[in-house]
Amino acid sequence: MKQYLLLFIITISFSYSHDLDKENLDWRQYYRLGSVYSESSDIGHSWYGRLKRTTSFTFRDVRFFGHFYKSDSEIRLRHKYSRRFLSIDNIYSYSTLLYERNTSLNVDLRYHLNQGLGYLLRSENNGNMTIELGVAFDNSDYLNAEQKTTYLRGACSIDHRLKSFSGKFEVDYFYQISEIELRSSLSRFQIVSEFEWLINKSFGIISGFTWDIQDENSSPSTFLTISITRPIDWYF
Repeated sequence: MKQYLLLFIITISFSYSHDLDKENLDWRQYYRLGSVYSESSDIGHSWYGRLKRTTSFTFRDVRFFGHFYKSDSEIRLRHKYSRRFLSIDNIYSYSTLLYERNTSLNVDLRYHLNQGLGYLLRSENNGNMTIELGVAFDNSDYLNAEQKTTYLRGACSIDHRLKSFSGKFEVDYFYQISEIELRSSLSRFQIVSEFEWLINKSFGIISGFTWDIQDENSSPSTFLTISITRPIDWYF
């Protein structure tokens, strides 16, 4: 009996194993280099790198983002993974892990995790629109303390492509629900807006801004970069 059960399990495993052609596996890499300006930190240079892997059911990417000024810096290293929720086409689950440093907001090193569910309001060849809702946890003094902060997270993203032009807008809101210490709330908005002119399939020019709104002293960072996009022939 055990032998028949083992044979049945093996047969099912092979029947439902990964079919990379069916999943439309796609790897892409992105790079950017340019300048950035912030009212609080003056002029600096901007770096960006991204590795993205998508199939018909999953999305995974790793991003490095950096704005470097003479006396301040904004650095983020982010990994996000999402997959279709059960068999529902427009709903997906996601998990995001982030390390960031923002000296203009006195964040030496923040370790951050958020997870939840997202909904595809629009999914077309020329763009997408999504909303996400979940919970988040982070530690804004990762090197010196173990105290974690808990949030409710809501997010919305819109991107659209039209021939040689594309635009993107993303907003995240983190509402602190754990105890507020030192009379300072860590609730915040994080906004990213971009507009790209595609010179050809591989090169483009991107302008936009990022803005972490946590208190009245925060100011946006405006950037102008040259972008490079390349497919990768990976199949694993």
